[in-house]
Amino acid sequence: MRVTILPPWWRSKWFYALCVVAVLLLGLVVDRLRAQQLRERSRELEGMVRERTVELEKRRLELEERTQELEASREQLRIQAIQDGLTGLLNHVAILRAFAAEMERARRESRTLVLAMVDLDNFKGVNDVYGHLAGDEALRFFAKAVNAAIRTYDHAGRYGGEEFLLVLGEVPAADAQRRLSLLHALTSNIEVAVGEAKFIITCSIGAVVYNPTQGIESMESLLTTADQALYFAKESGRNRVVVRQAHRLETRQENFPKD
Repeated sequence: MRVTILPPWWRSKWFYALCVVAVLLLGLVVDRLRAQQLRERSRELEGMVRERTVELEKRRLELEERTQELEASREQLRIQAIQDGLTGLLNHVAILRAFAAEMERARRESRTLVLAMVDLDNFKGVNDVYGHLAGDEALRFFAKAVNAAIRTYDHAGRYGGEEFLLVLGEVPAADAQRRLSLLHALTSNIEVAVGEAKFIITCSIGAVVYNPTQGIESMESLLTTADQALYFAKESGRNRVVVRQAHRLETRQENFPKD
C-alpha cells in the first residue's frame, strides 16, 4: 500500500500561481494609481503654470500701462518745457535754442538763415476794446496761421506777449523777400471771431538774412538787427515787411495797406 503525502496548500503550485497573479494585479493597480497620481500632479502643475502665466501677463500689462503712462507724462513734461501754453508754439527759451541750433547748422553747411521778428499791430487796442479773452483767442488764431504758413523744418515761437520769432532755414538770400512777403500775406489780415465780436488782426515783420560766408554774427546781433527792422516797419505804418541783410546797411521795405 502506497501513501502519498501532499504538501500544504500554501506550498502548492496553484497557490504559487495565484500569488504570481496577485502580485501582477497589485503591480498593475499600483502602476495605475501612480499614473493617476502623476496625471493629477501634472494637472495641478499645469494649473499652477496657467495661473502663474496669467499673473505674469497681468503684471506685464500693468507694467506696460505704467510705462506708457510714464512715457506720456515725460512727453507731456517735455512739451510743457518747450511749448507756449497759450499758442502751442515754442516758448521763449525753446525758440532761442532752435535759433542757436539753426545758426550752427547754417555755419556748418554754409547756408543762409532768415530770422524774422513778428509783432501783432495795435494789439493793446484789441485787449482794451474786446477784452483779454478775445486777445488770447487772437493770439491762437495767429499761431494757427503761422503753423500753416511755415515749412515743417522751420521754427516758430512766442518771443513774448504778442511778439513772435520765426527761424527759417535754407532760404536763399535772393528769395528771402519773396518768402517773407508770402508769409506775411498768410499771417496778416486775419479775421478773428470771438462770440459776437469780430475783428481783423494784422502784423508787422522785421527780418534779417544771415549769410555765414560773409562773416561771423552772434545771436544777439541778429536779434538786434531783426528788432530794429521790426521797429522800422511799425514806425513806417505797420502791416508791412522790412528785411535787412546782416553785415550790410541796406534796407528793403515792402508796403501794405495800413490798418
